[in-house]
Amino acid sequence: MYDPAVMAKEHVCSPSVFCSLALALGCATAPPLAESPSVAPPPEDTSRPPQPPTVQPQRPGDATNIPDPDALVGLCQALRDVDTVDFQGNPVERARALDERRDRRRAALAASYVTVIPAAGFSFRTYQMSERRLVLDTDHSLALGDGAELFVSSAAPAPGFALAPDLADQLLAERSAGRMALRLVFRPARSELRKDGCLWLGGGRVVKMEIDIAAAALLDAQGNVLARADGGDLGDPNAGPPVRSPRVSVRKPRGPDGRDLDPPLAAALRPLATAAQLCYENVLLVRPALRGTIVLAVRVGAGGKIEEAHVEMSSLADDAVSACVVSAAKKTSLPGLGQGQRVSAPLQFASADEL
Repeated sequence: MYDPAVMAKEHVCSPSVFCSLALALGCATAPPLAESPSVAPPPEDTSRPPQPPTVQPQRPGDATNIPDPDALVGLCQALRDVDTVDFQGNPVERARALDERRDRRRAALAASYVTVIPAAGFSFRTYQMSERRLVLDTDHSLALGDGAELFVSSAAPAPGFALAPDLADQLLAERSAGRMALRLVFRPARSELRKDGCLWLGGGRVVKMEIDIAAAALLDAQGNVLARADGGDLGDPNAGPPVRSPRVSVRKPRGPDGRDLDPPLAAALRPLATAAQLCYENVLLVRPALRGTIVLAVRVGAGGKIEEAHVEMSSLADDAVSACVVSAAKKTSLPGLGQGQRVSAPLQFASADEL
């Protein structure tokens, strides 16, 4: 989905100690750059028919992948007002190219797109204690990378993530440390005042697209879903096809220092997945499309017996499953780990062919 190496920046907050909410909010993205006057997009080569943006079906839904700034530039080119494009050839060839461009533009406007915003490209606006909700900052642009930004209309409600205060605090620290990303499913916003699909700034060096957010999710450095935003027509964990071959797997566990465990120690945590398997199979009887991740923190006692277990965070939005997994973990032994060792184990719940 994205390169975890990009996310592995120098830690700003210690993973073993939660940053305070105020400090973490202070780590938010700096205010956006002042915008230079909008200019025309860079000239387009019309010696051959313009190509549509790369199409790569990807979950959720049938959204087209926008993996990097170049892909967003390609999408913006596809959304250009046809009246600004000079088509070459004889009158028949120009008329045919114009019709084809209009069809592609219409299809591009109607489609949904999915992209991943790195930790440095987004921040959170506030934490609403009364609603236990961490709100995404949509007052500033969401940056895919250099020269490519998305922005949301000020009239649109900002997505929020339902999280207990301690979990919200931890996620704020994870974002500040560069170990988180934001996955967006969006559609280009339609505007009666602006015919072109994007703004081209700084002589065409920066492209900005106004979007409507259809769904949002927070991802860890391995691409596992940590939390889904409320609302959104593609954000429901019950959406999607039913799980056919349910499987629980352990994904890159970490020690208390935030470092990945060595492969032998990571392999020793597999009994946690086995213990959680029955919990998953039971919940699928009533929520057949449920997928997601539970980050389970455990402390190992004598003989590998688990003395303590609790859920650090979960994207399943199901308290009963979390309680079942914790109960099952406390009955499990991990003989490959030493007494007193603490680990955080992300357990991914999905179909076997999706792991």
